[in-house]
Amino acid sequence: MDLILPLFKNGFMSNEANMFFAVVLGFTFGFVLERTGFTRSQIIANTFYFKDIAVPKIMGVTVITTTTWFILFSYMGWLDMSQLFTPATYVWPYLVGGLLFGIGMVMAGYCPGTAVAGLGTGKSDALIFLAGLLAGAFVYMILYPYVADFASSSKLGVLKLHDLFGGNEYTSYILTVALETGIILFLMLLQKLTNKGEK
Repeated sequence: MDLILPLFKNGFMSNEANMFFAVVLGFTFGFVLERTGFTRSQIIANTFYFKDIAVPKIMGVTVITTTTWFILFSYMGWLDMSQLFTPATYVWPYLVGGLLFGIGMVMAGYCPGTAVAGLGTGKSDALIFLAGLLAGAFVYMILYPYVADFASSSKLGVLKLHDLFGGNEYTSYILTVALETGIILFLMLLQKLTNKGEK
C-alpha cells in the first residue's frame, strides 16, 4: 500500500481542503479548551503551584496518544515519518525562550492557545495577555538584529531521541512514553504533597 500520510504533502488533499480542515480543527480545539476549563487563567496558574496538574497531565497523555498513532500508522505503511516537520534544536535560545515563556505563562495564567480561546469567550484578561504577546513579538522583531547571533547559536540540527541514545523511531517512541509517564507521575506526587501540606 502506498504511503498516504501526511495527506497534503502526498497530494491526497488540496490546499483549500487543507485550510478548511485546519480552521475546523482550530475551532474544535478552542471549543475543547473552553469546555475543559482551560480558558480560565486560574487553572493554568495553579499548575505552577502544583495545586492542579490537569493541564500537564492532559498534555502528556496527548503526546503519548499522538505518538502511538504515528508509530502505528508508520508500522502499517500509511505514514511517511520523514515528511513530518521537525524543527532544528538550538540549545541556549530554547532554554532562554522557554524560561521567558514560562514566566509569562505563570504571571498571566495563559498560553497563546488558551488566551485565544479565552478571548473568544469574552475574557478581558485574555485580551490583555494577547496584547502583551503581540507587543513582545513586535519588540523582539525590532531587537532581532542585536540578538540574531544568539538566536541562531548552539544549533544541533534536527535532533531526535534515538539520535542521542541509538536505535530507531521505535526507540524514540518507547523513550517518549517512558519520559511522559515519568513526568506525569512526578507531578502527581508533587500535587499530593502540596495539597497535603496545605491541610
